[in-house]
Amino acid sequence: MKLRTRARYSLRMMMAIAKLSSDENYIGLAEVSRHCNVSRRYLEQLVGALRNSRLVRSHSGRGGGYTLARSADEIRVGDIIEAAIGPIAVTECAVEPETCIHADFCNCRGLWTIINHKITQVLNEYSLADLIDENWPRKVRGELESFA
Repeated sequence: MKLRTRARYSLRMMMAIAKLSSDENYIGLAEVSRHCNVSRRYLEQLVGALRNSRLVRSHSGRGGGYTLARSADEIRVGDIIEAAIGPIAVTECAVEPETCIHADFCNCRGLWTIINHKITQVLNEYSLADLIDENWPRKVRGELESFA
């Protein structure tokens, strides 16, 4: 499974908003664009889904922009990914078995469902606060070493 650009860039945008904004200080997309090296035009396409999912809130006018709708430790990585691309699904039948005529007798569907569940579990294990924590790279290195 490969995460689409929408998902990766939405995550980068949320990290920038978390770092640069506060309840009183909204951050504009131009600043977010510079911080995460994603075009403002593309961020404009992504931010609507994040706002609709109540992950960010906006303020118009002077001093306007975006801030997190709730604290970074309450926002799971899975929330962001699903806001960007919809439900996590390695295959359609893993989430909606009725979409596949083979679902009732397919030996692979159970595997796809397990994989789907594990991916969702990992994405929901981590919060936006985890990703912006200065110790995050060290924590991830330690976890990756356990796979070797």
